[in-house]
Amino acid sequence: MPRGALGVYELPLFVHQLAGLLRAGRPPFVLWADMERIYADGNSDFAVAALPVISTARRAAELGLSIPHALRMATGPSSGRADGRGATTHMDRLWVDLAGCLIVAERSGAPLAGILEQYAAQLDADLDGLSAQETVLAGPRATVVLLAWLPGVGLILGFALGVDPPEVLFGSPLGRLTLATGVLLMITSRLWSRRLVRRAGAVP
Repeated sequence: MPRGALGVYELPLFVHQLAGLLRAGRPPFVLWADMERIYADGNSDFAVAALPVISTARRAAELGLSIPHALRMATGPSSGRADGRGATTHMDRLWVDLAGCLIVAERSGAPLAGILEQYAAQLDADLDGLSAQETVLAGPRATVVLLAWLPGVGLILGFALGVDPPEVLFGSPLGRLTLATGVLLMITSRLWSRRLVRRAGAVP
């Protein structure tokens, strides 16, 4: 994934790493220190965005404070950089959900590693659905682009057939009316098609 976009596909990997460290025998109170070392190099946009929250959780663990509370306090409008595609929202949701996992494990006594693995599996399933949605919408998006180029193609074909499109379109009131109507319909269809694609893409 290119730099400059927070990779939502790294979210389940992060949770899998947490669960893997717990399965390997790492105690929960050093878990966040381990994750801080893993992401300290900041070699991805996800690492850059996640590291401040991880550091906050690590400090809370060292001081014996509530890690779920620290995770929730670290999220919000100023916790990350929106990239125009809702990446900050995904990051905030991750920390809130992780806080919930920790609370459930504390109150129920269930193994935290198992809870995290189930949450990671849910994230994987959500991202699979997102990938499928992007695949389905690729065709309509390509159609919108193709329709936008059709008027230009029509003008080129007119020249190729020996017709003078500017003279036909500007040389008479009927031609000008036809041109205005065509431009209006082209703009309307373009806006309407893009709106339909955006609405389809926003469906969860």
